[in-house]
Amino acid sequence: MSDTETQIDVVYLWVNSNDKKWQNKRRNSFDIFLKNDKDNIALYANTDGRFRDNGELIFNLRCLENFFPKHGHVYIVTDEQRPAWLSQNKNVTIIDHKDIIPNKVNSIFASANIESYIHHIPNLSENFFYLNDDIFFGMPVDKQWWFDKELKYFYDNEPHDEYSELQSMLLSPINASIQSKLWLKEKYKNYKHQNIALAHAPRPYKKSLLFKIEREAIDLFNKVRSTNFRSWKTPAVLVDFVPRWLEHHGYAKIKQMHTLYIESGSNDIETKLDQLTQEFGKIPFFCINDTCDNAKASDKRLLLVKEKLQKILPKKSSFEI
Repeated sequence: MSDTETQIDVVYLWVNSNDKKWQNKRRNSFDIFLKNDKDNIALYANTDGRFRDNGELIFNLRCLENFFPKHGHVYIVTDEQRPAWLSQNKNVTIIDHKDIIPNKVNSIFASANIESYIHHIPNLSENFFYLNDDIFFGMPVDKQWWFDKELKYFYDNEPHDEYSELQSMLLSPINASIQSKLWLKEKYKNYKHQNIALAHAPRPYKKSLLFKIEREAIDLFNKVRSTNFRSWKTPAVLVDFVPRWLEHHGYAKIKQMHTLYIESGSNDIETKLDQLTQEFGKIPFFCINDTCDNAKASDKRLLLVKEKLQKILPKKSSFEI
């Protein structure tokens, strides 16, 4: 078997929010979005926390090297940028949006749009993980467990109400669940839906199945690709619909599992970071979601997160200069 048939690559989405050129693109693009689609903007779609780089990718790659040293190639998907700290490493490739998005004209600030193209990355292995940079492996990775027989996905802790249409005042993960239910129930009369959003977790995929799903549900893919900022009318496809389609067809299992989800803007941030210290190395994964919204980069909560990650992951990875 070739390397691309046996290895497990890792794909990240990343942005340097401190880049002045990128900031200008974001500002100008959002002005245009508001003129055309003001009523469609999703909750927190343009807060600084949605894009802020608090050093997560550096620590994420340290986790990767620590807990999954036999990973395949690493792809970092970004918009005309490159991390200043990234070494010239033959095991990592920067993928610009235009490399995978056909006829790209406008800059895109909706991760749901960008991630819908990641299976188009040239030379990507059949089996791969997709990670946002705030989702970390927290213990040694057993690739057989993640990929053999059934791909593994995870439910959030709390169920949501029953809805018959998308809701403008609900968070994107819930709207993604609603969209999945509506599409899959219409397509498959025996489909059974759990009214629970999917957890922030590493997501394993098979490239060939993603191409198959894209062909079958091209309407949903085109829909999420139609806007360059997060809209409540165009919820994510890759992180909710795809796992549910895969489970319905017997390729995956969506499970409940103890996970650690941390919000940097929450009142219990210190308690949760202490819990992370205690459980680090013993939990499959954890997420540190930036919910400080428009706080300054010097906000003590953001500094606390970075300090804690530095303490539990002090050793540089081979990806760093």
